[in-house]
Amino acid sequence: MPDLIDRELERCRRDGEAVALARIREGPRAGARLLVWPGGQALGDLGEPRLNQRVALYAEGLLVRGGTERKLFEVPGGEIAVETAVYRPEDAAGSARRDAPEDAAEAG
Repeated sequence: MPDLIDRELERCRRDGEAVALARIREGPRAGARLLVWPGGQALGDLGEPRLNQRVALYAEGLLVRGGTERKLFEVPGGEIAVETAVYRPEDAAGSARRDAPEDAAEAG
């Protein structure tokens, strides 16, 4: 069953809204996701409020550039690898930019 982030991502793609999906790729919180819209509105939780803020700011910049990027963020006790993928309206027609991790739907 799709979770709220999956449903919102699908709705954004269907409605032509730009959105970025950030996902922790490694570590104890691997699979945690944060969906970010232009303007900084976010849905989800990466496990630390400050990390959520920093990743949301980073994702806003990536929404302008497009694509998928992996970035290390420092957190207490080390670093966390976060992969962020952009979904934009122009990508939805025909050749959707599916730069997001292929397993995006399986993390909950």
